[in-house]
Amino acid sequence: MDILHPSPELTPYCLLRDMPEQDDCVITDDETRSGDGKAKKLVCAGCGNIITDEGQRMTVDSQHRHTFFNPAGVVYELGCFRWAPGCLPVGESSAEFSWFAGHVWRVGVCSGCLSHLGWLFESGETSFFGLIVSRLVEAEG
Repeated sequence: MDILHPSPELTPYCLLRDMPEQDDCVITDDETRSGDGKAKKLVCAGCGNIITDEGQRMTVDSQHRHTFFNPAGVVYELGCFRWAPGCLPVGESSAEFSWFAGHVWRVGVCSGCLSHLGWLFESGETSFFGLIVSRLVEAEG
């Protein structure tokens, strides 16, 4: 895979064919912390590198999790996060087949092992990470 020019398998495409047209995504806060008030760390399932934490969870278009498929037919379940310092956006931004109206996207890879973890979505001053939930695990301890 050429990270600077992602393959069609990494290109987003919306599963919800009958979505109403929107000018912008609605982004709201979604506070989720453990019982002791500390946010649980989420790490790369491949190498254990810290990617983000549960405190960064957010909702986009009224939900945290979304299911999409791309032009190659690969289905992804994403969780939306405000910030993911362990996920490195690579390549140029693209508006082609964006899953979130008004947003461009870039592929996001683990800063530890370079595994594909999701995408960074950007629109003006708004940005968030759509991370593939099966590629993240809660850190132990």
